[in-house]
Formats: sequence, structure tokens, C-alpha cells
Amino acid sequence: MSSGLQDDNRRGWLLRSLTVAISATVVAIFYPVVWFLRPRKATESGALEVVAPFRVNELPNAPGNPFNFGGKPCLVVIIPAGVKRLAAGERLRPDDVRAFDALCTHLECTVMYRPGRQDIFCPCHDGVYDLNGKNVSGPPPRPLEMYKVTLRGELGNEEIVVSHIS
Repeated sequence: MSSGLQDDNRRGWLLRSLTVAISATVVAIFYPVVWFLRPRKATESGALEVVAPFRVNELPNAPGNPFNFGGKPCLVVIIPAGVKRLAAGERLRPDDVRAFDALCTHLECTVMYRPGRQDIFCPCHDGVYDLNGKNVSGPPPRPLEMYKVTLRGELGNEEIVVSHIS
């Protein structure tokens, strides 16, 4: 009789273990799908808009650049004319600060800004982009995606708002 009770205990334990394993597998499969399908934060117009975690006066090599822009890295650069205006205490023009998708169009490595050469560089296969995001050398097949930049705040310490170009 104890053999039957032992079999029931063993059977119950195996059934609970199997239920837990199946539940964990289902969660592991569907959690990333649900996370991917959830709506992202958006502006009233429906466009994604993010404030960069640094200010204009911290460019060109701001800590946190590139930053997360809707699940992708976003690189913000200030062009040489903008650096001169900033040094002179003048208000920047709208096109003095530019933002790009920081994934190389070749193999999606994260690109970086090189202020000494005034270009955007992909270290994986030596791809080079100009400050308009156009691919100029190396294997990248197409330009970087450019985002819209809006500056707001006090002169020289503006916050950088990046959004998709509509």
C-alpha cells in the first residue's frame, strides 16, 4: 500500500515540475513578443520624441552619446560652424546640431563621431560617413537615417530634443 502512495507522490511531483517547466517556456517565448508589440511613448503627432541625456554645451563628446532612441542608439553631432557659434556665444541654427541612427548600414555596428576628422566612423569595417550622414568610404551601402533636432532652453545650455522626421 505504501508503494501506491509513493507512486502518487512521485507522479504529483513530476506533474508539478512539468507544469512549471512548460509555464516558464511559454513566458520565455511570449514575453519578448509582448515587449516588442507594446506601444512606445509618442508625442501628440504620433512621432517618437526623446530629450537627449546631455546638453548642447557638452558636445561633441558628451557622456551618454549615443543614447537610446526608441530602442536604437542615436548619435548627436554638432557641425564645425555650430562649434564656432557656440564658442562665440551666438544662438545655434537649426541645422548646427544633427542626430543620426547610430547603427552602421553595413552590419549594424554602433558608429561614433570623430571630432578631429569631423566625420562619423564605424569601427567594425572602417566605414566613414560625413556630417550629413552620407556614406563616403568603406562598405556601408547607404547613408545613416537622420532625425529631426529641436533645441530649447537658454543660450549655450539648450536641451536637445530628437524626433523622427515627418
